[in-house]
Amino acid sequence: MSPSYFLPVNSLTIANRIVTGSPSRTRVRTYAPDPPSTKGQSPHPSHPHAVSRPSAQRYGERWGHRLCRRWSSSRPLWRWLPHLSLALFAALAAGGCKPQGQSQPPSVPPVTVATPIRKEVVEWDEYTGRTEAVESVEIRPRVSGYIDQISFKEGQLVKPGDVLFVIDPRPYQDALDQANANLQSADAERQLQVANLARAERLFKTNVTAKEQYDTSVAERNKAEAQFAQARAAANSALLNMDFTQVKSPIQGRISRQLVTRGNLVQADSTVLTKVVSVDPIYAYFNVDQRTVQKYHDQIQRGQLQDPRVSAMPVYLQLEGETGFPHEGVIDFVDNTYNASTGTLQIRGRFKNDNASLYPDAFVRTRIAGTPKHDAILITDRAVGTDQGQKFVLLVDDNSVVQVRPVELGPVVDGLRVVRNGLGPDDHVIVDGLLNARPGSKVTAQPGDMNQSLAGQSEPVVTVVGADSQTQKNGQGDSAANGKAPAGHK
Repeated sequence: MSPSYFLPVNSLTIANRIVTGSPSRTRVRTYAPDPPSTKGQSPHPSHPHAVSRPSAQRYGERWGHRLCRRWSSSRPLWRWLPHLSLALFAALAAGGCKPQGQSQPPSVPPVTVATPIRKEVVEWDEYTGRTEAVESVEIRPRVSGYIDQISFKEGQLVKPGDVLFVIDPRPYQDALDQANANLQSADAERQLQVANLARAERLFKTNVTAKEQYDTSVAERNKAEAQFAQARAAANSALLNMDFTQVKSPIQGRISRQLVTRGNLVQADSTVLTKVVSVDPIYAYFNVDQRTVQKYHDQIQRGQLQDPRVSAMPVYLQLEGETGFPHEGVIDFVDNTYNASTGTLQIRGRFKNDNASLYPDAFVRTRIAGTPKHDAILITDRAVGTDQGQKFVLLVDDNSVVQVRPVELGPVVDGLRVVRNGLGPDDHVIVDGLLNARPGSKVTAQPGDMNQSLAGQSEPVVTVVGADSQTQKNGQGDSAANGKAPAGHK
């Protein structure tokens, strides 16, 4: 075979490397016959790889065809796709840019606005508290002994005098019999001494006996009477102990479980057998802070609220999971000193418990009227924002521009928040679309209804009636469960 020559890499090879991304620097090797010699020229070319132009052109075409066949067979079309995608993206990016002068202005965001509600309300003050039984007794035995009988069912209602436990009575029966026998003996001795004194007195009056014998008879009679009184007291004590072997309920109420079972030894005035608590009525204790107490005192002095120490002031109670405050009671006790640890004053409410739905030591919420009936501005809590403790609402003015308005808030009434200062009845408050509203920016105001934007409060609707109206059952309107019209506080 003729000696081989390496042709330089031409433009096709470079294109192949650009398209395929191959970093190879390998040159394609081709074989060509010895170049023809010419007279007067050196048998060897001046350059080892030099080839005459006709031969180079011919072999270059052959090399190019081989390279194309090799490249087309070893480089499928999908290998082009990444490079073509980059080129297409660059073309779109270069041709898709538009001048800034052709951009559209931003659209005005829509918001929903509503005017506040103005109505007569009573602002309620709510407190947490605990229920407590009016009467509560820990049943303890008054004599020691072994439990012989248990005469109640756990959790049942008991009445005063019902026998709960029976202690073995035999030792106490024997002691009672012995005490009665001693009493009879003392009584007989007393009668004898009384008779002796009568005879001594007659003999002394007839000067038959001396004064000394008469005085001795008087002393013996007095001693016998004292011994009789002592024996009688011992008999009564034995009778009491015998009666104490039957442990009875001192109050009417519901009994707890038996803490001591039959056959166990119990100690007098020490062992707790069970517990009985009264059911109806029931107390609820809650604490009021000093500032609120002073507010109540000022309103009582002005005649705006009732004095709970003088007249019955209504209070309402809500159990965990209940809707509204369906339990009505009256305040029957206000403590005379503040708690030095908490700075609060204890107040007690008394509630009826006919259906036994209230249990002692339950966590409850209570509320009382904090203000007299007055006009108030009401908005939904959804419209209220907070900025570092400052409450505010967003308004829309006549030019459809968003404005910020600081407000002073009160309690929740009828599911809406009372606004004490900062709003008027004609202001347009943003209740929906707050994320689209920015102070100073324009918005598209759409009318809404404040009643339809309730914040989902847990309290039922409270409608205040006139001062001369009768107080309703639950103080805040009947709960949603019974479907009645809302009622109010007088």
